[in-house]
Amino acid sequence: MHLLPLLLACNPVSSVGLDPVDAPPADPADTAAEDLPGDSDPATVEFGCAPQAKDQDVDERDAVVLAFHCTGSTPADSWELLSGPPDAAFDSATGELTWQTDLASGGEWPVVVHALHGEDREEGKATIWVVDAWDARANEEINPSTYTMEHGIPVIHLEGVDALEQYEMQPVDVTYKGHSFVGTEGQYRGAASSYYPKKSYRIDFAPDDEFEDEDEGFPKRRSIVLTTLFDDNAYFRQVMVFDIWNLLGEARPVVTSFVIVYLDRQYQGLYLIGDHIDGEWFEDQGHPEDGNLYKSVDHSANFYATYGGPKSSWHSGYEKKEGFPEDDFSDLDALVEFVATSSDAEFDAGIADRVDLEDVYDWWALVIFTEADDSGGKNCYLYNDPAAPMFRFEPWDYNHSLGQTWQTERESARYDYDFSGSNGLFARLIASETYGPEISERFRTARQTVLTNAQMQALIDSYIERIDESARRDWAKWETEYRSYGGWNWRTDWTSYDEEVQYVRDWVEVRTDFIDQWDP
Repeated sequence: MHLLPLLLACNPVSSVGLDPVDAPPADPADTAAEDLPGDSDPATVEFGCAPQAKDQDVDERDAVVLAFHCTGSTPADSWELLSGPPDAAFDSATGELTWQTDLASGGEWPVVVHALHGEDREEGKATIWVVDAWDARANEEINPSTYTMEHGIPVIHLEGVDALEQYEMQPVDVTYKGHSFVGTEGQYRGAASSYYPKKSYRIDFAPDDEFEDEDEGFPKRRSIVLTTLFDDNAYFRQVMVFDIWNLLGEARPVVTSFVIVYLDRQYQGLYLIGDHIDGEWFEDQGHPEDGNLYKSVDHSANFYATYGGPKSSWHSGYEKKEGFPEDDFSDLDALVEFVATSSDAEFDAGIADRVDLEDVYDWWALVIFTEADDSGGKNCYLYNDPAAPMFRFEPWDYNHSLGQTWQTERESARYDYDFSGSNGLFARLIASETYGPEISERFRTARQTVLTNAQMQALIDSYIERIDESARRDWAKWETEYRSYGGWNWRTDWTSYDEEVQYVRDWVEVRTDFIDQWDP
């Protein structure tokens, strides 16, 4: 077990303890912050102690030492415990709380004390976060209402997941940061990832109880995506490519952050929580919610007239996600046909009236820079408002990126593919006397400003600082299944979590240097 002490900055007076043996067991919910005495307590005054203690982040079965001390000019004569774990011991002379956690301790435990000085008392607060020992044989279930964070990352709980399906929404109970949502539905999400033992999910929320988290930068959302990181043992590829996309075009941010998922109160691991690209998302970008939304789902969505032979329709490779009539693809058909068949003069004269060129320029830069091969033609959302036609683009799904394929195979950083073969829109723009210089110059400027190796390494640093403990915990659960998974178990060049992080760091450094020499 680990003992986590904090030295005092206050003179001890006496030693008074609470007997942990006689204390009844309790749930962290019984000491929720909103039920505790606060600044409204008339007996609480500020006499100059400014009591503080460092929040503790421990594992179940660890011993905790939480020491309050005065950070101000006036010392405390003694201390009083107002609320904390019921079986903790508290020394009123020193302000030190000690607690031996067990397999039922997982969750958030607010601790509130008074520093006493004569007749005056001043309040201090701290929190003990106890991490669930998911792999302990006698482990006890956590409480979703109080198990809100894990190693500094928010926890989302899904209950009733056995009833979920891939193609139809089903009721599912969702609790996030202690709030249990009403009227939520969910489904499995993804193509290849739907077969993973650690799946992705889409969660929809009721209009009067939407998802929101200001701390993580999430505005109100009726729909979110929980993306599995099972296929990335560096754990940050997806979020890094989304962040690069946001750097390339700040006006259309996709919100993502890390989250810990529990399924039916059982630890599932580290995930990426993010926007679901839909009409609501485009409405937030200033466009009508009821526009036509398409997604390219296979590589025949290539803006060419053929894909291994003549296509059955111009919208081959696309699904219509939103918009009415549901079977009307006429606006998309017109765009693909124009790109595929127009003359050079017609293309140069008309393409800027049909697509948001900055979106396309940045889409091209993104997939080249990150080698997101599976997102250069397919895995992109296309949105159009029929009342004010202009197609906008939002690429998606980045497990194939930053040095690995969608089957986790290694991919060289010196890969010089410009995606013209898999995307006719890219090919037409690159070859255009009007737009070719523009698309190249925009990418060159981005590489010199927001896509430097130093900035990419700083991004990686920020991810590791946030997720390192959680990634190691996830790797401990999933390493064996990751290496034995049938989609890539033919590989022999396995890496550990630490090795994969270094692999991506090295890959990015080589990639930035190579692209500057190649200058596509």
